[in-house]
Amino acid sequence: MADGNAGTWCRQSIRGRYRMSHRLIQLGLALFMLVSMAVLPGWLASADDEVRWLLEYLPWVLLGAAGLVSFVYGLNKLGFMVLVCLGAYALIRTQLQVPLTQGNVELIFWALCLVAPLLILLYDKLPERWLFGGYHLSALMVALIPCALVYGLLGRDPQGSHAALAGWFELLGGYPAPWLTLLPMAGYFCACALGQSRRQDRGDSASLLCLMALALTCFNFDVAAISSLMFTCLGLALLLLLVLHSYRLAFYDLLTGVRNRRSLDARLKGIRGRYQVAMVDVDHFKSFNDAFGHDVGDDVLRLVAQRLSRVGAGGRVYRYGGEEFAILFPSRDRRRCLAALEAIRQVIADYPFQVRDRQPGGSSRRRHRTSAPKIPPQTITVSMGLAQARFDETGAEAVIRRADELLYQAKQAGRNCIRADVAVSRRPTRRRAVA
Repeated sequence: MADGNAGTWCRQSIRGRYRMSHRLIQLGLALFMLVSMAVLPGWLASADDEVRWLLEYLPWVLLGAAGLVSFVYGLNKLGFMVLVCLGAYALIRTQLQVPLTQGNVELIFWALCLVAPLLILLYDKLPERWLFGGYHLSALMVALIPCALVYGLLGRDPQGSHAALAGWFELLGGYPAPWLTLLPMAGYFCACALGQSRRQDRGDSASLLCLMALALTCFNFDVAAISSLMFTCLGLALLLLLVLHSYRLAFYDLLTGVRNRRSLDARLKGIRGRYQVAMVDVDHFKSFNDAFGHDVGDDVLRLVAQRLSRVGAGGRVYRYGGEEFAILFPSRDRRRCLAALEAIRQVIADYPFQVRDRQPGGSSRRRHRTSAPKIPPQTITVSMGLAQARFDETGAEAVIRRADELLYQAKQAGRNCIRADVAVSRRPTRRRAVA
């Protein structure tokens, strides 16, 4: 690969691997909502009254739990999207449980179709610091303006407003939702999908799922209990996203994208047989970190983690702590594991790591790019120690301890090398007692 910004490339590579799984999860959740829309209404028509009552109150429980967990995790955007959906469901249950042709009910329904998706889009697209940080709280008024306009329209002369708009809306599709509401909702969905392709986080997935639930509800409003079904499915989907988010926080290292030490401990508790553990440490990391800064040091860790993730022999990489990584091999083939480690050690050593320009951004950075002294590509090396589980060891701690000792021997031998223990070829035989 050509010289370039290694840190940016590593971050993009880690995000790229996450995108694939994230998109598959989102596609599965969207498919779940579509299947629910196609199957559950027919089942609900023949269900008991107790089931219908339960389904009516499930959105309050599920969406309320999703909103509470979102705010606890600091996912404020997701939390406010859930509040918008709860408000939409409350409006449907309190104001729209009568025929749309009665009074100004149809006007309220049209307003719901237009305003609720707009609020979802605003909460998804506005920067976090604008919405929830310090004096930028005034930006919340941007999301409240559509609600205020609709409230003023309904409160001043609802009957006159309905009479003036009814004929116009009838030409655009009429009951249950006019095409005038379909076009903005499609635009909101496309805008959120574009953001989804550029950045992958829980907010993006939540916005698309919320818009999907609102769209399926509004454009199938004549289906019995459609709001309860869709918002129940939305609550389940958002809770699943939060569970996956919790799993990632608990078992993955957020800096490098590989599994963390807790994940390694959980894996070693259930492992059986003749496995091998390699401890890997970045050479001279502290001096490198002091010379170029912690941001560049983080880029080094990302690069090493990304390269180690390509190790062969079935090895799985974990960040053990600091600049130290662990690789777990479920294989007993010593030669194969050593060959995989040697190949990945050589790949890391051969890569010319380009230190990023630390000048301020903007035009000044472009202006001084040619005059600033260019830092030559740096060489990154790692030392490794490989230990194999023995029959007389009762836990994985002894294996890791021996791998650490071998790693220290590799450091003593000049670094950028591998040290391994003596392979255990077979189980020791037991002597029979002579009678």
